[in-house]
Amino acid sequence: RGMSYHDPAGSEPERVYQAFMLGLLIHLEPTHRVRSNRESGLGRYDLVLLPRQEGQPGAVLELKVLGRSGETGQGAAERALAAALGQAREKDYAAELRDHGARPIQLLAAVFDGKQVWARAEQEPIV
Repeated sequence: RGMSYHDPAGSEPERVYQAFMLGLLIHLEPTHRVRSNRESGLGRYDLVLLPRQEGQPGAVLELKVLGRSGETGQGAAERALAAALGQAREKDYAAELRDHGARPIQLLAAVFDGKQVWARAEQEPIV
């Protein structure tokens, strides 16, 4: 139910990690709608955890994979984490969550480089 037709298409390595993360998160379906590759704000998020009950926490997950540009390591991961969170804010991926009354909303970024994973979270300001 949570997958989109965008998920298996294409040859981008990010899709493998996205499907993996979707599989890990799908067990949250009793309390959250786990959605992948849907439009929200000004773009299409990677994953969203949309609470079924207003006032419950929600999250946007933006995933990146290193290696395409030849960059690897901690410095490249830090730049990719910042870019992922920036993308989620700039494109307002949390719009759907706000519309459904999710509080608080976490913006999460995960960067994959082979077997290494880096993650960063920030809470969207409550307005």
